[in-house]
Parts: sequence; structure tokens; C-alpha cells
Amino acid sequence: MSQAVHRRMDFVVKVSKFCNLRCRYCYEYESLGNREAMSREQLRQLYRHIEAWRAQVDARDQQRTELGFIWHGGEPLLLEPGFYWDTLQDQKEIFGEDVPRKNVLQTNLTVLDEERIELLRRGFDVVGVSVDVFGGLRVNVAGKDLQPQTLKNMERLRERGVPFSTITVLTRANIGRLRHIYDFFSRAGIDFRLLPLFDGAFEGQHRSFDMSTQDILKAFQELVDLWLEKDGFLKVYPTLEQIQTVLRFIKGNAAPVYYNKREWLPVLLVNTNGDCFTYGDPYEDPEWCVGNLFTTPLVDLFAGERFAKSALAAERRIAQNCLSCPYFGACSGYPIAEEHYNFKEKRPDGGRTCVVERNLFAYIEKRIRAQQELLTDERVEAAFREQPAA
Repeated sequence: MSQAVHRRMDFVVKVSKFCNLRCRYCYEYESLGNREAMSREQLRQLYRHIEAWRAQVDARDQQRTELGFIWHGGEPLLLEPGFYWDTLQDQKEIFGEDVPRKNVLQTNLTVLDEERIELLRRGFDVVGVSVDVFGGLRVNVAGKDLQPQTLKNMERLRERGVPFSTITVLTRANIGRLRHIYDFFSRAGIDFRLLPLFDGAFEGQHRSFDMSTQDILKAFQELVDLWLEKDGFLKVYPTLEQIQTVLRFIKGNAAPVYYNKREWLPVLLVNTNGDCFTYGDPYEDPEWCVGNLFTTPLVDLFAGERFAKSALAAERRIAQNCLSCPYFGACSGYPIAEEHYNFKEKRPDGGRTCVVERNLFAYIEKRIRAQQELLTDERVEAAFREQPAA
């Protein structure tokens, strides 16, 4: 196909829940001792179902879709490198050379040897490392903090020329150290994403380090301030995406964008057993499973009642929040449709209220209007031209 890539769909592949860590906030906590993993043949069937769907929708829409496979766990690197070499070869066979695709691996990077370094260097397009810098919550079964091992292995990747970005989970344990976290990554020249804490695996798991939406809002505001005051081109997410939304709003010359889950779903999570969930739905709740991608064609999943239910729930959240928001159109509505940290504030009717993004956009607008030169700042424009961190 000769068309340029117009869109992308990511599949978060929960290849195995087994993990050598017991991070105190992990939403997979109760499954981290389970050694069950996807098999090569299950993944081949998953690829076949995805390829049949991709070929159909690309022909229908006369567009070209890039496929993303985000390998997740547990700890994906506990599987032998040969497993990944085999499945990457299967991708080449099933999708062919003409279908654009990217493979991303998300790892705690505590397990690293020469074979795995070579796998990360030649097998994957993007490597994401989970590291919180402060907080002491990434511990092994014995309760020992393994972050020093992760930092050591990050240096090994740098020495071997393996590019990577990082994800830091925002919790009450590190929310007061944002400047130190930013300075750490800035000195190292490492891009990072700040990810607010997901819901826990069981009641009370997050009692000592959960946060309110106001806490998250203040943290994102501080991250905006830090990025604006620092020199350089450090890519910090979601800050850059949030600033870009406000720039679109202020300039007012871009076509409006609206998130429509029925029209295009950007992310689908595939559990270890093949069950699928959209990003904004309760993970592993059978009521929100849209189907099984090992046994059911993706075309059928998207045509099913479960997916229609999920799309309707997202549409209701957008209708309850976005129609009266001045930033709607510059912001697509995706944050309230799918981002879990916006689900903390319940409305009287049982819906959810967009507290973080709406107030953050107003804060960013005020900062930008006070410093008009930010609208043409080369540092901002250069950062936007780059792909987001994993």
C-alpha cells in the first residue's frame, strides 16, 4: 500500500503476570506469582485476527494503519529471549514487510544479561523502563528495594547504545519530590512519563500512598512549571501533550479533534488469557471484557454488544463534561473518556467529573498568555515533532 501512515492502534500484550518484584502499588499484585504465559501459537492467532481486521479497515477507509505491540507484565524480560525472537519472526510472516508496526517492551530492568541486551537492541523499537526515583515502593519478595539494580542496568543500556525512555508512577510517596525527579532525568538526558497511580488489586492496597484528583492536578501543574523554567529539550509526558492542546486552543486555527471510540480505538489491552479490555474500563472485570482475541476475530469484537457498552460509557463521560468545556475541540475528550486518574471524582448521577485536565488547561493557558513568546518557542515546537515516550 502506497499511502502514508494515518493512524495507529496499540495492543498492550499482558504476555505474563509473573514478576520478580512486588511493587506495593501494582494493580497485578495478586497475580505476580503466576507463571502462566501466552504461547507462541496463541500469539500467532492473535496476529491473524489483528491482520484480518487491519486489512479490512484499511481497504475500507483507504488509509494505512501502524500496529503497535506493547509487551507488558508482570516482568516481560523473565521470559527467555528466544520466545520474543520467535514471535517477532511470526509477526513478519503474518503481517508481511509492508504493514508498519512497532514493538515496545515495558520492563523494570532488574534482570539483564547479554542475550537480553541484544534482544532490546535489535528486537524492539522502543524500550520503556519503570523507575520511580523516590518512594521505595519497587521491592522484591523479600522487601528489598531493587531500584539501584534498575539504575545500574540503565547505565548498561546507555553504554551499549540501547535507547530507552522511562515511566515514573506518581504516588503520595514521591509527589513531594517532583523537582528532584525532574532534575534526575534532566541531568541524565532521559525522557520520562509521569503516570498517576492506577486502582489497586485489592481494597486498602493504596491506603498509605493514594492521592486525590487535586493532588494529581497540583503535581501536573508543578511539572508544567518545571518544564517551562528549564533549558533544553527534555521530553516530559503528559506535559508536552497538555501544552500542545492549549496551544491549539489559543491559536484557534486547527481543525477540531473529537474522540470517538466507535470510529477508532487507539488502545486495546489483551490479558494473558486473551480477554480484551479497552483502556478506560475496569480491568479484569468480566462485565467489561469485550471478547477474547485468541478465539474471536477482532472485527467481531468491535461489532459486539460489550464493545458498544464500553463506547457508550465513554460517550456519556464526554457528554457530561466536555460539551460545556471551552477546551473541547482542542482537547478531544480522551482524558475523561479513558484516563483513569479522571475517574476519581464521582458526580451525583454516578458519572465522572474531569477535574485534572480542565483545570490544568486553564493553568497552562494563563502561563502561556503571560509569556507570549512560548507560542513560538523553538524548544516547544521541536519537542512536539518527536514521538511520545512509551
